[in-house]
Amino acid sequence: MPRIHCPNCNQPYDVESDTIGKKVQCAVCEESFIAQLEGEVFRLTKTTEQQTHFSQPPQHQSQYLQSPPRYGQPSPQTFIPVAESDKSRDTFALLGFFLGCLGIHEFYIGNIGNGIATILANFICSPPLVILIVGIDLLRTTTDSQKLPLKGKDSTLATVLGILMILGGILLFFITIPFYLASASNN
Repeated sequence: MPRIHCPNCNQPYDVESDTIGKKVQCAVCEESFIAQLEGEVFRLTKTTEQQTHFSQPPQHQSQYLQSPPRYGQPSPQTFIPVAESDKSRDTFALLGFFLGCLGIHEFYIGNIGNGIATILANFICSPPLVILIVGIDLLRTTTDSQKLPLKGKDSTLATVLGILMILGGILLFFITIPFYLASASNN
């Protein structure tokens, strides 16, 4: 397994061979860089908002990167990928808004357990409570099941639909209370 180091903080990482050449982010200092073999590490720097270029570190730094970790440095760990999920947060929000009680939005991003729990919640809880929970889920979910950020993770549509579902769940709860009380008094 190849070992790479963060060019900023020298944090070592053991990575799979297919990671070499991909953009990764250091878990310690959060600097993005291209995973390269020792001595070939390139630092990712921004020159303008639209343009990104790669610069080779100075020679003394590449020798430093090959040295063993110093006392007190964290041990090798997995890297945090910078890549985005192929799933969209807007699609997640629309599925949650229209089919949320069926858990379709959770299945879409790969959270099978949460999708099944949403379906079971329909049988255990009242529908307004399930709508409220789905609305909260639309607001807080920004990653898929593999912890990759969803495309458009700062989506306004998801925020608006989440707030609408929360308000709708609260409103439905207060509308249905008289029916629950009436059915309880008849039994």
